[in-house]
Amino acid sequence: NDYSAKQSRFWFNFDTDVAGHKLAAYVETDFQTSAGTQGSERTTNGYNLALRRAYVQFDGLTIGQDWSTFQNPAVLPESTDFVGVTEGTTFVREPLIRYSTPLGKGVMFHISMENPETASANVGSPALTENDDDSIPDFAARVNISGGLGDFAIAGLARQLKVDTGTLKDTATGYGVSASGKIFLTKDKGYNLSFMATYGTGIGRYVGLNFAPDAVFDAAGRLHTVDNFAAFGAVRLGWTPTVRSNIMVSYQKADYPGGFAAGTFNAYNESAWSVAGNLFYTPVKGLDLGIEYRHGERKLVSGASGALNRIELAAKFSF
Repeated sequence: NDYSAKQSRFWFNFDTDVAGHKLAAYVETDFQTSAGTQGSERTTNGYNLALRRAYVQFDGLTIGQDWSTFQNPAVLPESTDFVGVTEGTTFVREPLIRYSTPLGKGVMFHISMENPETASANVGSPALTENDDDSIPDFAARVNISGGLGDFAIAGLARQLKVDTGTLKDTATGYGVSASGKIFLTKDKGYNLSFMATYGTGIGRYVGLNFAPDAVFDAAGRLHTVDNFAAFGAVRLGWTPTVRSNIMVSYQKADYPGGFAAGTFNAYNESAWSVAGNLFYTPVKGLDLGIEYRHGERKLVSGASGALNRIELAAKFSF
């Protein structure tokens, strides 16, 4: 049993026209951190303010911190949970430089350079290390297509992974592709189907809140990338103008490199999945009340596994 207001979110949005150009700025924060300097659950339930997004835009140029171009946040289903389809979605906010331009009616192209960070694990230990040794930015691109049937996107990611301990160092190449979309099942869009499927190697930190490492670093100083597959599907059921439900399923699997002794990766995450359903009610404009049930399971390479069952309640006022 747990209660929290950490998801409370505030943002400031500014835009103006300057000499025929669009100039905009955006800042967004929440409190989705561990207990901070203001106290703990035993006393005052204080949480530190955390930066989510902060950027400036000049026409099609975006500079600052935003959702990664490799991610398509528009297809995330409504959930009482912080992410919802956690295992199966790409999910990264980071500093970037992005250029966006239309390619035709309903087609938008985005390309970016993004903050590099290799999240590795040493062979035999699943603990993740943020190395901060990277010297080449991650490169991402995405094409969004909008039409009467729905909204769709295809995204690609290319990156160099690097670990340098001072005595041992190595680099490796990571890449990934992600397809996502939202299909409208009714003209009023109250019923829709959303999905995402992602595959790649060396992309662990971009998928499922870094469920698996980008790569493993062996005792000889060699980096070995980890393969990832992740997917989710969700259906939105708009029962009435004020009542709706979302049913979602999410999955991820990591494959570790071969050539190591049996049991080397036993303690590492191998797969996870969850299924959830919710009901939201909007009694007045801006107020959402929701209840959600979720079942999830996680399995290690050794075969050891665990499960959770959770009921969540949420209240949100949007203004």
